[in-house]
Amino acid sequence: MTFGQLAGLIAAIAFLILVVFACVVLTQLSKTMKEANATIAVLTRDMDNLSKEVEDVLGNTNSLLDDINKKSTQLDPAVKAVADVSQSVIDVNNSLHEMTEKVNARREKAQLGMSLLKTAGKAAVVNGIARFKQRLAEKKGVDTDE
Repeated sequence: MTFGQLAGLIAAIAFLILVVFACVVLTQLSKTMKEANATIAVLTRDMDNLSKEVEDVLGNTNSLLDDINKKSTQLDPAVKAVADVSQSVIDVNNSLHEMTEKVNARREKAQLGMSLLKTAGKAAVVNGIARFKQRLAEKKGVDTDE
């Protein structure tokens, strides 16, 4: 066997090993591709089912939103009425505060007037008593300089 034949034999064995290895790899790759295709088919079927369910949910959501919008439109007058009532209550409360302040001011004025009246009355009584004493003294002939 010559050197060229030996090199050809080594090359043939190496090519045979390469072909066997390539066959094993291609067989595994084929199995993997079949499994991937099966998985994609299952995913596609599940996605179709899921998209139908999502479509139903979106349809229900849209109808619920329409119903909520209609009901909120119907509630608008009631909300406005409640707002008007609350504003009326605020106005009544403010009016009551103003009236209370006016009544308190009048009461304080009346108390001041009563105290002035009492003071004036006391002064009049004291002055009247003093005049009475002076007249009595004048009648008796006693001269008093008060």
